[in-house]
Amino acid sequence: MQLECEHKDDCQVEFKVAIFEEKIAARYEKELNAVLARVELPGFRAGKAPKHMVASRFNHKIQQEVVQKLISEACAEGIQQHNIQPVALPVVDNIQYKDREELSFTALIEVKPRIEFEDYRNIPLIKQVVEVKDEDVEFNLQQLQEEYATLSDVDDNRPAMMGDVTIVDFEYMVDGAKYTKENSLMEIGRDTALPEFEKSLIGLRVGESSTFTLAVPENFINPDIAGKDVSFTVKMKELKQKQLPAIDDDLAKDIGEYETIDDVKKAIRENLAAINENKAQEILKGKLIMSLLSKCDFSLPKTLIEKETTILWEEFIFHLNQQNVERTEDIIKNKKEQLFQMLKPKAERKLKSLLILEHIALRENIAVSEEEYKNWIFTNFRGDAVSIREYLNDDEKKDMKMHEMLIEKILNFLIDNADIQVEMVSQLVEEDAME
Repeated sequence: MQLECEHKDDCQVEFKVAIFEEKIAARYEKELNAVLARVELPGFRAGKAPKHMVASRFNHKIQQEVVQKLISEACAEGIQQHNIQPVALPVVDNIQYKDREELSFTALIEVKPRIEFEDYRNIPLIKQVVEVKDEDVEFNLQQLQEEYATLSDVDDNRPAMMGDVTIVDFEYMVDGAKYTKENSLMEIGRDTALPEFEKSLIGLRVGESSTFTLAVPENFINPDIAGKDVSFTVKMKELKQKQLPAIDDDLAKDIGEYETIDDVKKAIRENLAAINENKAQEILKGKLIMSLLSKCDFSLPKTLIEKETTILWEEFIFHLNQQNVERTEDIIKNKKEQLFQMLKPKAERKLKSLLILEHIALRENIAVSEEEYKNWIFTNFRGDAVSIREYLNDDEKKDMKMHEMLIEKILNFLIDNADIQVEMVSQLVEEDAME
């Protein structure tokens, strides 16, 4: 066999292949024997028909099988011999076949791009960390105070006020249909669902009812009433006032293993600092990837771009369906091509990021071991036998998680080898090239 390999560009390789009589004859004989072993001709048992009769009757089919298998084998041999990484099946063209004498063809193969990149150490980065302010600590302390509040019945049947906690029954009409809900707990002014609804409870006494109409926002969580004018009838069943505990050492002891309120404040500050540090680290990774992309540019195979864009498109449609967005079918039908083109740059950034990181992993011999993977499983699913078995036995989940762990390991390596300056700031700006 004669095989010439030519790199047409960073993402395409062309094979020019010629296969000669000896190899074709051997493959023809093999395929003929395979047919002979299973075919039944009139007057002969399976495998007992004369060879020349089988060859005559099934010649065309055998020749097709010979050509197909020789092409497949030649492409596989060329891929291995030239150490290329295909991303799609070869596109075979210019097939010339002379009966059992010579076969020639060309095969165009999309491959992972060749990346030549060494400048990934000592990347200058600025790590911005949000400073924990006193008011942040106080806000979180007030949240704890709210959690340990108690409720008491309102005296002298006074009307509901801002901050009170109520239990109500209500019904509402929308598009001619009536819906009811009983014993709904609401804190007036908490704005947990529909703020205007809560405000409409102000002034009601226990046992009293009120009817009112509200324009429900388009983005309301309940899709049945979102964006509509809805008539509500509410009956106040119970009214309670919140009693906040004093922020003192007694509260500290109620919260947990603390002796003083200063101990609680210290723990809050440390927790907020850890959260801010984690956020800063994640954003630093985004900046790192943006820097890598600016240093290393290359072309991408069209097949990879199309596959990744399709994945992003499917995620987008899934998100619309989860949010119960109206006109999803209309978007799919009329705006798919437009949105597809909008998603392509994001797909290309993600692909380039992953390919650069994989390139660095190969250069630096960075890998995730079986032991590291098992440690992750037993750390995260301790006592959960079902999940442990699932992640040990499901190859797809294993591959996805190990790839995720590999990317994290590469990023950590790059950050450890970067030139990082730390700045304390009041607000972070996220840069996420992977998304």
